Amino acid sequence: MRNKKTVGGALAFLAVSFYVWVGIPFFLFVTIMSFRMANDVYYRAVRDRDLLYANLSLAALVIPLTWCILRYINKRQRLAKILSVIKSDESYDPAPENEIREMHSSAYFGIDPKRGTMLYIRFFNKKEIDIFGFNVSNWRQCELTGNNKLRLYINSTEVPFIDIQNNHAWLLYEKLCVMRNQHYHYPYHFPGYVEDSTKHLSKKMGFKMLPC
Repeated sequence: MRNKKTVGGALAFLAVSFYVWVGIPFFLFVTIMSFRMANDVYYRAVRDRDLLYANLSLAALVIPLTWCILRYINKRQRLAKILSVIKSDESYDPAPENEIREMHSSAYFGIDPKRGTMLYIRFFNKKEIDIFGFNVSNWRQCELTGNNKLRLYINSTEVPFIDIQNNHAWLLYEKLCVMRNQHYHYPYHFPGYVEDSTKHLSKKMGFKMLPC
């Protein structure tokens, strides 16, 4: 099931966490000290060695951070392209406060209390994306874990629930509970509309839909 973390995903998370909390301070310290030492010595061989250490440490800082920034920008651009196709005045047009994204922009969840629709998008990699559309009747229940993780149980044997983590998840959870007790009139079947739109987007953007 895609919601469960794989061993590879867990190891990647540990590696990133280690780099953020240990690697960045270490390489920053080595870079600063190596540049200082290079400026304080008079022997060319020692100065070249210190400059080499400084440049290698600087590269260990700049390259991963640049990669993360570019990856983040790419996800934001792809998400904006998907939303520009799915959003419409008739079926799904949420206010900004009703949209949340995970910190690294791998997942998006939005609700439209006025029209009674919801949209979930998750990027697994460049070629695999989950996109689900919901109305108030095609999901089973929702729950809030702590104050920042929203879990929505859906009608799928392959993906029985979806998660999204954000500091404002609690607010959307409260709104979802209210929406569940409302009566909406849908001009057309929004989940089917999202599915059809996703098929066209997959051909245009070069990703494949994961089985539901």
